[in-house]
Amino acid sequence: MIYIISADNRRRYHHLLTEMHRQRKAVFIDKMGWPLEDIAGLEMDCYDREDALYLIESETSLGGVIASARLIPTTRPHLLGERFADLCERAPPSGANVWEATRFCPAPETPPGAARKAVLGRMIAAIMETALLFGIEQIVYIADPVLAPMADAAGWTVRALGAPRGRGRNKVQAFAAEIDAIGVRRVRER
Repeated sequence: MIYIISADNRRRYHHLLTEMHRQRKAVFIDKMGWPLEDIAGLEMDCYDREDALYLIESETSLGGVIASARLIPTTRPHLLGERFADLCERAPPSGANVWEATRFCPAPETPPGAARKAVLGRMIAAIMETALLFGIEQIVYIADPVLAPMADAAGWTVRALGAPRGRGRNKVQAFAAEIDAIGVRRVRER
C-alpha cells in the first residue's frame, strides 16, 4: 500500500517516516556517496518541511518501507529553483499547481532491473494520483538522464527542461511531467 503523509497525519506515520529517512541515508549517502547531511543516521534536508507530502509504499503502516518519494510546492524554496536552476533553458516552472518530486528512494535491498522498474512505475502512478487529488497539474524533478526512457516506458508524459549537465555517473537533467487523468490511466495500464 502507498501512504500519503502530510502535515495533517504525520504523527500517525512516525515509524514509516523514520524508516524512510534511514533508507535515504543508506541509499543516497552510504551507497551513492552524495554529499548530504547525516543527522543521527537519517538523511534529512531543509526541504523536509511541514508542507512536504511523502509517498511511502510499505507493507504496513508500522514499517516495511518498499519505496518513498517527496513532493514539495514550487511556490516555496525547492531544489530545482534554488540549486539546479541552471538545468533549465528558461526559468524553472513554478506556481501553485506545480510541485517538485524529489528523493525517490527504493529500499536499499531492491534488486536492479525489473524489480526496481516495477517500484518506479508504482511510485510514478502514486505521484500522479496524489497530484490529481491535490490539484497539481505539473510535477518537476531532477534525475539521471537514463531515467527518462524508464519514465516514458511507464507512460508518464515527460519533457526535458534543458540538456543534461555533468559527467559520467554525475549527469543530471531537469524534467517536467504533465498530470491528467488520461496519463494516470496510461501509467496504470503499463
